[in-house]
Amino acid sequence: MIAKFSDHGTGKASGVLNYLLKEKGEKGVLVPRAHAKVLYGDPVLTEHLIDTTSHKSKYKSGYLSFRERADEISESDKKRIMQEFEAIIFCGLESDQYDILWVEHADKDIDEAHPVGRLELNFVIPCQELRSGKSFQPYYEPADQKRVNAWKNIINSEVKTIKGEPLSDPNDPKRKRLVNPYNNHAPRPTPFDLKAYTKKDAEKDEETIANPPSRTLLEEAIKRRLLLDWQDGILMNRRMVMGRLEQWGLKINRGNSEKTLSVTSSKLTDKNGKPMGVRLKGGMFEKGFDGLRFRSHNKEWEQAVYDHRTNKNERKQLDEKNLATGIKIKEAYHQERYKDLATPEQLGVDKEVKQELEVAEPAPVDTYRTSLRPRF
Repeated sequence: MIAKFSDHGTGKASGVLNYLLKEKGEKGVLVPRAHAKVLYGDPVLTEHLIDTTSHKSKYKSGYLSFRERADEISESDKKRIMQEFEAIIFCGLESDQYDILWVEHADKDIDEAHPVGRLELNFVIPCQELRSGKSFQPYYEPADQKRVNAWKNIINSEVKTIKGEPLSDPNDPKRKRLVNPYNNHAPRPTPFDLKAYTKKDAEKDEETIANPPSRTLLEEAIKRRLLLDWQDGILMNRRMVMGRLEQWGLKINRGNSEKTLSVTSSKLTDKNGKPMGVRLKGGMFEKGFDGLRFRSHNKEWEQAVYDHRTNKNERKQLDEKNLATGIKIKEAYHQERYKDLATPEQLGVDKEVKQELEVAEPAPVDTYRTSLRPRF
């Protein structure tokens, strides 16, 4: 399982809700999306909270994506995952202080043998603390990523499928790839099979890189040619990869992350004549790329080290420590920001009305709390 957060969140709620719950039918009319269902929350309430807030950031959305199919994980485990995710995002807040909508998608990688697709647990969170109306930021990567990643690792190690198999671990060395093969239009499982890659194919890819017809074709051509160079022992680190890209006439953009590289071609522009960027993902484009690590004998050794029981225990202990520390820090932040809102005020009753109605002693404060969303 991996956790992803979207950068969008300043527009109307209809955009994200239509994506989650609807799809285009005949003549472009929106119809209920197949293989999508609301697991928790109220879409009407979520839409209202997003569209009525005055804050610039109106919502935060994202998803928990699984390699396993939706019918391979029990409903109770889905519930546990959603509850624990809320606990590590809304650290210290009570249920009437926030709203969240959960929508399951099961439409990825469906075929005749697999009528139920991979599981995605999508979420939408209005960026507003509900008691005060103050702005609320569910996720800020520099502050929250370490905590969320620690939780993700723990879930992947503890939750099992209905067959008792562990969840797929995105950190497992056997899942690391030199390039990410899953482009929008790429055939499954991958278009990057070098066994059948001929010199003529390489020359064709070089022509595509020199005169790219589209971003997708440019990205695929770059990755195939780089894989060939790695196989031939030419590219052994990120600096060599960047040099090769520049040799092909591509511009490496500033602001590259430690995980990706972004390049542009002067011959691939948008309607305004501005060069269009292509973001390259995979181990080859990461800051610490070491080409030797991906050789078969080195991968076997790295896999053995990763699978060793001692290393597994050390990783889990570190994740538990990072999670506990992160929750403590986030709770303190929430308590300081919303410190005057720890409990709602009791309902006041006019003296005359109280006498007329012969009101009994007030109930505990908890009685007056109104949960704005259904509980699990």
